[in-house]
Amino acid sequence: MKKVLFLLSFLLVFVISCGSSDPVRPEKQENPTDQADSTDTPEDTDHADSEKPSDPAEPADDPTDSTDPTGQAEPSEEPDAETNPAESQEPEEPAAEKFCQYVCTTASDCVQAGANAITDVDNYKCEDGKCVYLGCLSDAECDEIYGAVTAANGKVYRCNKNGAYGYPECTPTCSTAADCDLYGQGSTGYAYDLDNYKCESGLCVFTGCNSDAECEATMSSSDYKCLPQEYTGKTLKICNLPCKSAADCANSVYPEEFYECRNSLCIAKSCESDEWCKKYMTDDYVCK
Repeated sequence: MKKVLFLLSFLLVFVISCGSSDPVRPEKQENPTDQADSTDTPEDTDHADSEKPSDPAEPADDPTDSTDPTGQAEPSEEPDAETNPAESQEPEEPAAEKFCQYVCTTASDCVQAGANAITDVDNYKCEDGKCVYLGCLSDAECDEIYGAVTAANGKVYRCNKNGAYGYPECTPTCSTAADCDLYGQGSTGYAYDLDNYKCESGLCVFTGCNSDAECEATMSSSDYKCLPQEYTGKTLKICNLPCKSAADCANSVYPEEFYECRNSLCIAKSCESDEWCKKYMTDDYVCK
């Protein structure tokens, strides 16, 4: 009996020792290719999303955002006027020149001694305290002034609203420029002959001198030149004595201080005050 128990215990120890010597069988391992299929926890999902690179097809910034990538605002397209003062300031207009004007209250103040049909009271207006000449007003006025000329050579004068000097004036009627020739000889060497007029709407219009030679021949002096002169809104070349300085303009009526030499032509200087006009003109003139 004891021998049987001894054998059973020996077999039991042998079986146990044999079982403990076998390697432990590992659990089934996950296929590496199946790792992507494993279910992540919410924490893992958030972490994966936070590290996910941005889609290159998606813009990184709002296209309407005008902020520069450096963080600085883009400059405005229009320059600031304060930073460009020279561009924001308009150039100042030069002050208008003033001249000595015959002072008036009514048109009758403008009429001078020896007035005729085209220089009497109805040929002036008093505007802003100064006299303004209106020119001729009718053909009848021209007939009264040039009736003797018409009787002598047959030239009929009419009141031309488009006068050469910027106001209506009495001029001869015409069919061609030859009818306007002051000398009636068809010449072109003087300042008032065939090539110094144009026939416009049946009336002669003086176009000015064409050369110094014309003026020298007309005035019988080489001192005269063909120079541009300003009239009422028009510039017309006429024969005149040129100057180099204001001293050349002085005469028995007005001194050098009254003139300036501009573009070789003696011009009444822009007045300084009413007192300045009274000094060089008469008490009837003011600076306007």
